[in-house]
Amino acid sequence: MVEATAEKPKMIYRRLGGTGLKVSVLGFGNYGGSVMTRESYETTRDCIKACYDAGVNFFDTAEIYGMGKAEEQMGEAFKELGLRRESIVVTTKLFMAGGGVNDKGMGRKHMMEGMQNSLKRLQLDYVDLIYSHRPDAEVPLMETCRAMHDIIENGWAFYWGTSEWSAQRITQAIGICDKYGWHRPIVEQPEYSMLKRERFEAEYSHLFAETGYGTTIWSPLVGGILSGKYNDGSCPEGTRFSDDQNGKTFTKYLGEGAKEKTVVMLKQLAEVAASLGVSQAALAIAWCIANKDCTVALMGFSRVGQVEPNLLALKALEQWSPELEAKLEKILDNTPPAEVYWRTFGAQPGRRATQVYKP
Repeated sequence: MVEATAEKPKMIYRRLGGTGLKVSVLGFGNYGGSVMTRESYETTRDCIKACYDAGVNFFDTAEIYGMGKAEEQMGEAFKELGLRRESIVVTTKLFMAGGGVNDKGMGRKHMMEGMQNSLKRLQLDYVDLIYSHRPDAEVPLMETCRAMHDIIENGWAFYWGTSEWSAQRITQAIGICDKYGWHRPIVEQPEYSMLKRERFEAEYSHLFAETGYGTTIWSPLVGGILSGKYNDGSCPEGTRFSDDQNGKTFTKYLGEGAKEKTVVMLKQLAEVAASLGVSQAALAIAWCIANKDCTVALMGFSRVGQVEPNLLALKALEQWSPELEAKLEKILDNTPPAEVYWRTFGAQPGRRATQVYKP
């Protein structure tokens, strides 16, 4: 990995979920496509290289992305680039890989078979971290926990985690694992952004405080809404929502009744980003990793030219301050309600306020 220069801030690494594993605060998310074309493979390879050269060591995918095609792309890219296995942290997720009745879910059969199939597609002997991509109400939680323990015992993964699980279910899983001496989950992969805060900052607050649970958050740009491309409230040609003006995310923030408020907010964010010398996307990503409960923010790219501007989130983070945090809170105006502290019957400061990064 290359050394950082004045133009390229040095990567920051955090311990994942209280383990000894060090991961970059910015990670590569390979969401894949429905068809594995040569063009999409080359984009994946080039983005992985650009990220790796900048100090990124965390690379994430899932069996469901492109129904295995994303894992194949990532594995082929690692091989072609000749990346040293010990230098990268590779993660994937289990939940669905086909249309068969047992090709999905968090039951033991699919988990054990799915894990082996993912490793074949990735061309790896093991992954560093395996997630349960979603909770499965049809499968006993004990079965999922035991299968994850056995995956680790078989040497197919070092750690396991959850994705979009409730704090209650995660706590239950930790309790089951501790009771039976199994490997407990250590990390959650939730959605977190300037526009989606409630679960991360409110529901998970006690989970973070009491267990040291790590996080590898997804969609820090809300599907591109925070990237700067939609600041005038319209959809430029070639962007994610240009073919679906009634898309759920676009409508929520830029549809009738919401556009005026959102556009004002986006333009104010653009001004702050400009004052820091970074893109609006970099500011939005920096806001996520400024919260130290966010271990890794995953970045997704449709072209390699997006990598460097997003990596400048580190430059924004170098300039973080209580004043900047307060300014952004005022612009966003969506801080989750404070929990009542019953000893004083007063509002307790939100956990983000106590976890904000200080350069």
